[in-house]
Amino acid sequence: NIGAYRDTNIIIQFSETMVPSSITVNTSDSSCSGTIQVSTSSNNFASCVQMSSSPSASNNNKTFTLDPSANLIREETYKIKVTTGVKDGSGNSMEADNTTQNGFGTEKE
Repeated sequence: NIGAYRDTNIIIQFSETMVPSSITVNTSDSSCSGTIQVSTSSNNFASCVQMSSSPSASNNNKTFTLDPSANLIREETYKIKVTTGVKDGSGNSMEADNTTQNGFGTEKE
């Protein structure tokens, strides 16, 4: 597992340029909406982490930074799901949802 500070941003990097408007997150509540979702492993996407704003793009629209609206839970493991709603620069969608298998853990303190 990758360790992360509880107040960290989450960075998603794609291998090719993406359409920024297709990269969305939930900014209103804990529902699992948007094309990128973050959930605790134990919760398994029954609810998701609320983000403070839409993801910011960089690196020629290959890198997207997510900013959780609150600190992540101490000593928890999180998984990230990227859904078929994301589109590459040519407008092609992913063939299937992609969820991190191991996820990343947060610090103890």
